[in-house]
Amino acid sequence: MKSLSVILAGEPLSSLRQLATWWGAEPPIADNAEGRQKLERAMRDTIAARFVWEHLNEDERRVLFTVAGPSARNWCLVDSIAERVHLDTAETKAILNRLVEWRLVFVERAKIQGTELIGQRVTFYGYSVPRNTQAAIEEKLIAYVPTELVTSLYASGREIFISHADRSDKTMDELLMPYRQGDLDQIGRRFGLSVQAYYSRNEVRAAIAENLTQAEAVRYALARIDARLQTAYEWLRKQDGRVTLNALRAQLRVSEWELSLLVHAFEEYALAFDTFSQCERILFIPKETLANLQRAEGRPHSTAGLQETETPDSVRPADTAFLWDVAVMVAASYAQEIELTRSGTLPKRAAQRLATMLLGERAHRGEREALDYVELLKQQAHDLGLVVALPSTARQRSRLAPGPKLESWSRHDLVMQVRRLFRRWPTDRWWTDMPGANYRDFHSFYVEIPLAREMVTRLLKRCRPGVWYSLSSFRATVQSDDPYVLRPSQRCAGEAGFKLAEELREHWDATDGEIITGMFRSTLYDLGMVALGYQREVVPAANELVNPDCFMLTELGAEVLAGEQSATQLFSSRALVVQPNFQVLLMEPYMPAIYWLVRYASLDQMGRVSRFTLTRDALARGMADGTSIDDVLRFLQTHCQKSLPQNVIYTLRDWARQSHEMELPRIMLLEVHDEALAGELVTSPKLRAYRLRRVGPKSVAVPPETSLDDLHRTLKRLGYAQKLRSGFEELVAAALPQRRRNRRSDAATA
Repeated sequence: MKSLSVILAGEPLSSLRQLATWWGAEPPIADNAEGRQKLERAMRDTIAARFVWEHLNEDERRVLFTVAGPSARNWCLVDSIAERVHLDTAETKAILNRLVEWRLVFVERAKIQGTELIGQRVTFYGYSVPRNTQAAIEEKLIAYVPTELVTSLYASGREIFISHADRSDKTMDELLMPYRQGDLDQIGRRFGLSVQAYYSRNEVRAAIAENLTQAEAVRYALARIDARLQTAYEWLRKQDGRVTLNALRAQLRVSEWELSLLVHAFEEYALAFDTFSQCERILFIPKETLANLQRAEGRPHSTAGLQETETPDSVRPADTAFLWDVAVMVAASYAQEIELTRSGTLPKRAAQRLATMLLGERAHRGEREALDYVELLKQQAHDLGLVVALPSTARQRSRLAPGPKLESWSRHDLVMQVRRLFRRWPTDRWWTDMPGANYRDFHSFYVEIPLAREMVTRLLKRCRPGVWYSLSSFRATVQSDDPYVLRPSQRCAGEAGFKLAEELREHWDATDGEIITGMFRSTLYDLGMVALGYQREVVPAANELVNPDCFMLTELGAEVLAGEQSATQLFSSRALVVQPNFQVLLMEPYMPAIYWLVRYASLDQMGRVSRFTLTRDALARGMADGTSIDDVLRFLQTHCQKSLPQNVIYTLRDWARQSHEMELPRIMLLEVHDEALAGELVTSPKLRAYRLRRVGPKSVAVPPETSLDDLHRTLKRLGYAQKLRSGFEELVAAALPQRRRNRRSDAATA
């Protein structure tokens, strides 16, 4: 018996093209090895075999099925065919001749011993009855089907001749049962399903089958096939999920090859399968899938689309509370010695003390939420470079201090500062949003918060500033009838996956929807991007758990969402009011003035109208880096609405003079580990210019007039910095103000 490749190698191009039409394959273009190999691969398929059976009449089918053999052998004696198909000899011979002509059956003489072939290829199924070696060897005419084709032909032929082989009545699990593990894995990958590797093949198949019959799986698959297939599938559904292939041909008007591609695509996604039912080839949707689709159609669908609404009964106006609270955090880094814990967080008492000065509602909704909010502020200020955590030393723990980016941050106006924070929000894993008031947890660990924030941002860009929208319509638009919209990875979890869709829909409003509502209640409101509306007479208090009913995008929010151009403030504002009692009022949110005042004055209240008090300690703290009293007075006079009160000018100058007089020369000590090193520091020629002197066996004093900046650089360059036991960190800290004064002096000279 010849193999399929040998048979095809001997056929001309015209014969190959004719074979392709029989098997629903793409007709080869050229007479070459590549075209033959492609045709051979296409003919080995079960769907291709059904195209063959479809072309045959009833008697021809019986003859071909007899040759393919229910006895699991792909050959039989030509003389025995008529008896086995119950037809007369002449008619059987005519049918066999036609099958041979169509290259479906082949006839040749073979040596036979008993009921077995001699010297032929091993049968495809790998088993046979032991040959009777005592029987005579005879040459007889046999009819056979190539071994590579017999499996698909016999399997599809059973659907015609055996009633229970009809696949249209089978469950999805039964339909997938003949699939090999690799085929199941391939289907799973098309749907993104990940089933644990330690599951057995049967468990994997059952999990995949249960997922693929869900309406959500059908939606997922239809989104990944081309439009013509989608149209064909919708038409198939309208025909109660069952049509003959002849009706499908008439509907689509496609070639056999294109029809084969369509059937293959449906089966690859387990959307629909073909089979023979009552001797007629049909395309069908599995009954479980069809039932789930019908159930999904009967479910009420949420109306997607933003819906405008009237002005609510009560309104919580927008305010940039988060910006004011960041400024409070910076002011605390100036005014207080806040030591951090070993993990780098604020101590509980310090956080509670700060919370009383904050404007954000989260700071007043309970102790746990307040502490979390303070830590969020500290983290954002740290990431923006507005505060830093100074490293711990032998004498002092790590503490909070003003950061290096304060000057550039203070030059930005409200829009730019909000834009900087809002750009961080979608991907910042440290940023936390409050959940909605009605939040109930349901598999929320699958929710991808960055994805939710990105979707909220995209939808906000479609809103018009100054228009009220219902929050329920916003959430419905985000969901758009897809329960996995915020948790796409859960769709691919094989154990739950698509079959969890209905439960997710039931819990969506209380879980995913409340997460979106919480973003409005917390971050978007705290950044001043939205105002919140309530259908009640009074706005809820900070400690009341009430969700807003609607929202309005502010002009600030629209400008933040609109573009990326710089909003750096290039003008000065005369927004200060300095009173004789040393109170300073900032009447508008002019950011350079706010961040100047947190440095040189004591903060009383932060907000759109901020209040500070000029004090001796705050002034001394601000001037510690070398700023002169003239610089301080010049800033106040430049930004004050009226002239400065005379008593304020005199008192500030007096405080500055007293502070200067109280600054006594400070002798700094460098501690070393042994006396030899102390002597080396004092006598080293490279350090002689600094006039270091020994004041103890292991202590070296630094004179007050020494340039601390130069000394610390020299010690570091010579390698002494690592040998000192203590004093080098204090030397670095003391050198910083000196370096700043030198820079100002150089700039003034230039």
